[in-house]
Amino acid sequence: MAGLKKRNNTWFASYYVNGKRVIKTTKIEVSPSAILPGKTKVKMEAELKLNAQIIANELEKAAKGEKANTEIVHAVAGSSKAKALLKGKAHMQGVDDFLKDWMKSRTEKGAVDRDGKAVRQFLCYLDDRKTLPLDAVTPHHAEEFMVKELERVSSGTVKRYLESLTCAFNSAVSKRIITVNPFKGVIPSKSSRNDRQERDAFSVEEVQKMISDFPNEWPDMIQVCLYTGGQRLGDIAKLKWEQIDLEGGRISMTSEKTKRRMNKPVIEQLKEILQRRHEKKINDYVFPLAAMRHSQAGNSSKLSWDFTELLRKHGLIVRHDRKTLGNRRTLAEKSFHSLRATAVTMLRSMGVSPDMARYIVGHDSEDIERGYYRPQEEAVAESIAQLGQAISPQSPSKPA
Repeated sequence: MAGLKKRNNTWFASYYVNGKRVIKTTKIEVSPSAILPGKTKVKMEAELKLNAQIIANELEKAAKGEKANTEIVHAVAGSSKAKALLKGKAHMQGVDDFLKDWMKSRTEKGAVDRDGKAVRQFLCYLDDRKTLPLDAVTPHHAEEFMVKELERVSSGTVKRYLESLTCAFNSAVSKRIITVNPFKGVIPSKSSRNDRQERDAFSVEEVQKMISDFPNEWPDMIQVCLYTGGQRLGDIAKLKWEQIDLEGGRISMTSEKTKRRMNKPVIEQLKEILQRRHEKKINDYVFPLAAMRHSQAGNSSKLSWDFTELLRKHGLIVRHDRKTLGNRRTLAEKSFHSLRATAVTMLRSMGVSPDMARYIVGHDSEDIERGYYRPQEEAVAESIAQLGQAISPQSPSKPA
């Protein structure tokens, strides 16, 4: 425990670091400048000494390379004094230690994977600077990190890294370790985001081949995806029976990615699939195997990989040599996500308006929001029914 010394009506901490004695102010008065109502001078002096001892102990911990309790220093000394007391390498946790401690708070598997990659890449960028005190990280570091990562991976990946690091440094601001988040407002420019790879749409013939030839739950998942307007793989995999009202002819869905809430009409082809699956249901999920696969990964990555392998196996895509810039992935020309493009393409070819097509698929659109476009349920059902008529195979799909 650190000792205390009086100097000019101020308590100073006294402790040893590597055999050398250190004397540092606690910024706490020995005698109060004013006596508060209901208190005596003796009692206030005792309280001030106790506060000085608390701060002295934290200063000693920080000087010896341990993590100081910044929250208690702020509470005892006040924000302005605490900032001065904890400023500098000797009294603030380093970037490396802080980010590793922050990662311990990320308990969900998806968050651990996503945020862990961002932390590793940022520490790799800092290299021998990763032991810098947290308040030494500036917006310049954040900008430079972004630029270097854009040379290595896609802008979408960089954007996710920046979101994770912004969250981490927001935590430091909330704990009053630092006052400004250096990652706030740092995002790839529009020109940087032009590297996004577009996926091709499936033709009707390709969709029917998948429905006919793919194993297990995939034929039904593909059809449910299209008959709900091209919903994402994760949303289909996690679809529960409680979301489905067959009698009322409606499916309630909330997009995993955008959190958009949607009510989808149950067209005749979709109803047949759901009724057949409901007769053999084994748990709360419409597609129990896919739900389990999604749960194992914490996202739809494993399912997406399974689907891509099936596309290659059945000759719907080819395996190209991996040609990348840095570690940037070259995406397969088609994936499960391509079914969204298929839905839009087919709806538009049938004369469905762009606004209606976007509404059915669930794309974010400023034009829709600005125009308050909200079609009637009957019109939505009629448009999706056209998809069902075009895609529905001549023979029933195989049960899973």
